Amino acid sequence: MKKLLTVIVPAYNMEAYIENNLDSLCQEDVLEELEVILVDDGSTDRTGKLADIYQSKYPNTIKAIHKQNGGHGSGINAGVKHASGLYLKVVDADDWVDQKGVRNLIDYLRIADSDVVITGFYWAYDDGSGNEQNFRRKAEIKQPFKGVIYKKRYEFDEVADKIYVKMHGLTIRTEILKKNHIVIDENCFYVDTEFVLYPVPYIKTISFLEDFVYLYRIGRNDQSINPDRMMRYYDNYSKVLKALLNFYKQCYEGEISCSREKRLYIAGVIARVVAGNIKILLAGPQGNDSKYNLKAFDDMLREDYPEIYLSNKSWPVMILRMSKYSLYSIASKILLMKNRRS
Repeated sequence: MKKLLTVIVPAYNMEAYIENNLDSLCQEDVLEELEVILVDDGSTDRTGKLADIYQSKYPNTIKAIHKQNGGHGSGINAGVKHASGLYLKVVDADDWVDQKGVRNLIDYLRIADSDVVITGFYWAYDDGSGNEQNFRRKAEIKQPFKGVIYKKRYEFDEVADKIYVKMHGLTIRTEILKKNHIVIDENCFYVDTEFVLYPVPYIKTISFLEDFVYLYRIGRNDQSINPDRMMRYYDNYSKVLKALLNFYKQCYEGEISCSREKRLYIAGVIARVVAGNIKILLAGPQGNDSKYNLKAFDDMLREDYPEIYLSNKSWPVMILRMSKYSLYSIASKILLMKNRRS
């Protein structure tokens, strides 16, 4: 029987979390239609051994892949190569799924005729108790856009100016990734945006489910979204941003066929990455060189990528631009205070 949904679980040294992840996925009533590809990315703890144990327990559902360490993107790329399900979703190893939500997603995928299905996700605040079911949850986005009709098959271009798709909410036809050779950066953090944007030119239709499927763990000190860690790995963030700008340029110049609606959607998402880039630099070591480099980057963006430049909705970026960067130090102090509180 062909699998309906492939879930890729890229994992590096995740022995503390992987059992909760796999237990949430491996429900008796969905096993026949579910494929879980656990990619052990060169782990040095018990992650690989646990992967093999779960593969033995669920031989028709779980595939354990062991490879040399290549980073989060490498794990996803490897998983896509081995995926056989009609649809595909990525669930990070320290996160997990709502069991009712994933059952409802699979039920819908049986009848879905959309390239992409979007579901909700919760931020789950890790309180250190180890009891994930009791973590406080918060929906980052309560509904994809005002007036959405759930389970309706929309043309992507019809709603492109209303939505912002994150990796945690994305379920996509596997064929789109394979046929168009979608590959994201390896040995690099912050590649989620590559994964959700690179397929956009090839997506025709999209549907939305009311269910919240994904639980995204918040609060680990070693998470890539930790402010200190983001500064430490700024080169990774910068690398991804350059790749995204190059991708946008290919769409803009017609090297990749892309409708105007999709291109503007891509520009808007990249504008969010640009805002993140500026915030990281604002929170870093200060000095005239930092201010000059940041302004030079923003000027380049205005000249070479006006659609991305004009798509900005971030208040720190707006303040900097309106003040012609004279409020650089103040914006930096505000961000530093905000990071200390978070």
